[in-house]
Amino acid sequence: MRKIIFLILCTFLFCNSHYYDNLFFLFSTINEIDNVDSQDTPKKEISSQIYKNSSNKIRAVLASAFFPGSGQYFINNQKTKGMIFVGLEILGWGSYMYYTNQAEKFKMDYQDYADEHWSFSSWCDHYYDYDAYDNEFRDLFSNQESGEYSPINSGHGLEFFYDNSVSEPIDGVERIYVKTNTALFETLYNEHSLDVDGNAEEFVNEHNLSMLRTHDFYEELVKYDQFFTGWDDQDEIERSTNDWGQDNATSPHKTHAKSIYDKSVKNYKIQDWVMISIYANHAISMIDALIVSSISSNMASLSYNYNPIIDFHQAEIIIKLN
Repeated sequence: MRKIIFLILCTFLFCNSHYYDNLFFLFSTINEIDNVDSQDTPKKEISSQIYKNSSNKIRAVLASAFFPGSGQYFINNQKTKGMIFVGLEILGWGSYMYYTNQAEKFKMDYQDYADEHWSFSSWCDHYYDYDAYDNEFRDLFSNQESGEYSPINSGHGLEFFYDNSVSEPIDGVERIYVKTNTALFETLYNEHSLDVDGNAEEFVNEHNLSMLRTHDFYEELVKYDQFFTGWDDQDEIERSTNDWGQDNATSPHKTHAKSIYDKSVKNYKIQDWVMISIYANHAISMIDALIVSSISSNMASLSYNYNPIIDFHQAEIIIKLN
């Protein structure tokens, strides 16, 4: 994330006219120094040429590091190649923004859908509906090793707050934080008989219960059987098999939410690959600018060798940095 922020800040920097003024001023200053040095004694001409070669390489690499293609275009006088790097950079950021927007859009869609079709009260009311030993879906909610039906406070945890009346030191209301995979929630669940139809909804209303709706909250709703009974069509349960060969509990509403979730995840993954390509474009542009500027200043050499005995091809590039 810090790398992404850094690149975005650099992009905004390039849009600033002061940046361009200072950049070209720096290049102009270096050129003036080179011109002055070249008019000096023959001994200084050699020193000036070395300095000029080094400054060209530094300018080309730094320019390409800030914005791919600029070192090729402004320093190495390779207009076409420079425009290719610039085009790839623009295409990269355009693709990054597109896939980011798509991922966020699908994320909002599946979260809104879950808010509409999943509820805490339904989850509590129906959690033990499949506990009967003759129920064909019992294994989906049971511990795979022991075969015992998993308690409601096991596994992953959802977070919520509720109001609790207190009498000491003064009458009032205390806001309590609870996570569902704790002993505190098990006690709360049993004391208020939240497994009885209607009791959980009454508890939610009377105690102003509010779920902590984080990214993990929505991800757990669409991925884990533990929270399946919270979907309003949980009575339409079906068995499905995931990509890893595991059986899961699903229903039309959960399936639809999961399909939107998968689209969001897919776009986030593409977004990551696009960002990698943007980094690669910067790195390749820098390396290319260094190689070309070194070759043009006779500070680099290329060699190729082939050994027919072992059928081995070898290419070597040597770059002098000073």
